[in-house]
Amino acid sequence: MKKIIAILLCLAAFIATAQTAKPKNNQPPVDEKNTVPDEVITNDSTFWTISTLSTVGYVNTTPGSNFGTYQSGGGMLIKFNFRKKDRFVFQLYVQANSYGHSSETWTELEGSVVFKKDEKGQNIFVTKAEKGIYRVIRNGYSSSRAIPKAELEAQHSGTYIWERTIFKDDPNHTYLLMVDLKKYPSADINNPASIQPEWVSKFHIPKA
Repeated sequence: MKKIIAILLCLAAFIATAQTAKPKNNQPPVDEKNTVPDEVITNDSTFWTISTLSTVGYVNTTPGSNFGTYQSGGGMLIKFNFRKKDRFVFQLYVQANSYGHSSETWTELEGSVVFKKDEKGQNIFVTKAEKGIYRVIRNGYSSSRAIPKAELEAQHSGTYIWERTIFKDDPNHTYLLMVDLKKYPSADINNPASIQPEWVSKFHIPKA
């Protein structure tokens, strides 16, 4: 009899726990593992972007296989995409054309990100790159390789101060300002004099 009572008590406790865990109003349970603020999340086709790619092209007049071809002036494109469940995607494209030689490099990373406040009370996010790939095209020849774990940790993971804002002189875009604390550990948003203007990366998206 005692064994039966013990089994019934355990069963009642299990049912009560299950009922408590059910979401109210048939809504899906809240995913507590999401520190990414809604204000920085974009859709899959929209990235926070910095671009210095030249819109001016030229005809290559250097003798060789690229003679007479039309090429852009070069530059770089940097992109961040933040997603729910603490995920991020980073992309870096660099193009250079000179003296009959052209090169394109593409770096793409994916990993986890945590948004929080640091000990100074400033908004930061911490990225941990988990996988990535390098792609290179030089004078028409392409190659690619996975990024080693050591490089993902040492070179492609970091901590950043961030702030979302709109500039009066550019009403068509929303900006995400970032400062790399790995490069500039003395930066402190509470002390503007501690941050040099050239330290600030100005990512933007079209204003909704």
